Amino acid sequence: MKRNNMLTVFAILAVVMLTLTSCGRSVFKADVNSDKLITITAENADKGDYVMTGSLAVTDGEQIEITSNLSKGMIRVEVVRAPENQNIEKIPEIKDEAIITADVSNTDRASGTVPAGSYMVKAACIEKAVGTVLIEVKPAA
Repeated sequence: MKRNNMLTVFAILAVVMLTLTSCGRSVFKADVNSDKLITITAENADKGDYVMTGSLAVTDGEQIEITSNLSKGMIRVEVVRAPENQNIEKIPEIKDEAIITADVSNTDRASGTVPAGSYMVKAACIEKAVGTVLIEVKPAA
């Protein structure tokens, strides 16, 4: 009977350990939903995590809006004009400075009007973060 109790205790400990390690997993990713919407997802993202993706297509009369829905932490979003000669097989060199920079937390919002063109987005975790940030191209107000 003691052996069965020991096996039960070890099984419970194993389940608890797996649960704890899965809860501590850090995820910081960007999903390009379309050329008008990018979603940044942070699940226990660590300070210093970053992702760069593109591209957003902006036409005349449109602007870029950044909407935060973070329950914890802060994320810096930078919007940079995409290089003209992009190639899927080569990481682009970004020479220009960010046209829009926003440090967002909680339910912060930011927006900016930019010239028509393609833009890349860099997101960096400034503080350990949980939640999402949307970067959308919408008609200018």
